[in-house]
Amino acid sequence: MKFFVFVFVLLALVGCNTKEQLRSTLMQNPDILVDVMKRHRGKFVGIMNSQDQARPMDVASLEEQFRNPKKPEIDTKRPIRGKMQAPITIVAYSDFQCPFCSRGEQSIDEVRKKYPNQVKYLFKHFPLKFHAMAMPAAKAYEAIALQSKDKALKYQEELFRNQAALNQEKEAYLEKAAAKVGADVARMKKDMESDRVSKQIEKDMEEGRQMGVRGTPAFLVNGVFVSGARPPKDFEDLVERWLKDGKRAVSSTN
Repeated sequence: MKFFVFVFVLLALVGCNTKEQLRSTLMQNPDILVDVMKRHRGKFVGIMNSQDQARPMDVASLEEQFRNPKKPEIDTKRPIRGKMQAPITIVAYSDFQCPFCSRGEQSIDEVRKKYPNQVKYLFKHFPLKFHAMAMPAAKAYEAIALQSKDKALKYQEELFRNQAALNQEKEAYLEKAAAKVGADVARMKKDMESDRVSKQIEKDMEEGRQMGVRGTPAFLVNGVFVSGARPPKDFEDLVERWLKDGKRAVSSTN
C-alpha cells in the first residue's frame, strides 16, 4: 500500500503529458522506484509518517488494545517526566534526529501540561539507521543519564529543540548541548562507548520491535499503541478513556 502511495505522490508532482510518460517508464522499470526509495529513504519515510498522522485512528483496534494493552517495561530508575504515582504512563520509542519525533514531543508536552498529575512520560530509543546522528545522540543521552536524570531530561529538550544544529554540527553539538545542561562532557564521551549504554539502547529497540514499532515516533499510552506524531487531542482522548475506566498501566518490578 505504501508503495502505491509513494507512486501517487510522485505522479502528482508532474504535468499531464510528462505524467503519462513517467507512468509508462515506471511500470516497465519498477527497479527505478526501488533505487529512488533506497537513495532517499528519509524523505520516503517522511511521506509515510505524514500519511499516518493524517489517518484517523482505528477505533476497533483501539478497543481491542484497551482490553489487552501492551506491557512495556517501566523502569523507575530511568529519567521519567511527571509524578511516579501518575495513573497514565506514556512510553515513546523515538529518534533524536527525526523531525516527526520532535513534533511528537511537542504533543506530549501539551498533554502533560493538561494532565500534570495524571500522566508520566518515559522516553525510549529507536534510532533509525539512515539518521547518522540518531545513535550517537541516543548514546549521549544515556551517558548523561548515568550522571543525572534531571540533566538527561534537559538534554532531551535541547536536542529536540535544536535538530538543525544537531544535523549541521553533529558530534560537536552533542558536546555543546551537554555542557549547556551542566553535564560532565569528558565523562559523557567515555560512557557513550560503554556496554551499559549500548545495551540499554538495544534493549529499548528490541522492546520497540516486540511492541510493533516500525518507524518513529511511536507511543504507548498505558499500553495502547499510537503511531506517528499525532496531535495532542488524539493522546488526550486516550488519557480520558483510561481515566474514565480507572485502569492503570502495568509497571515492571524494577
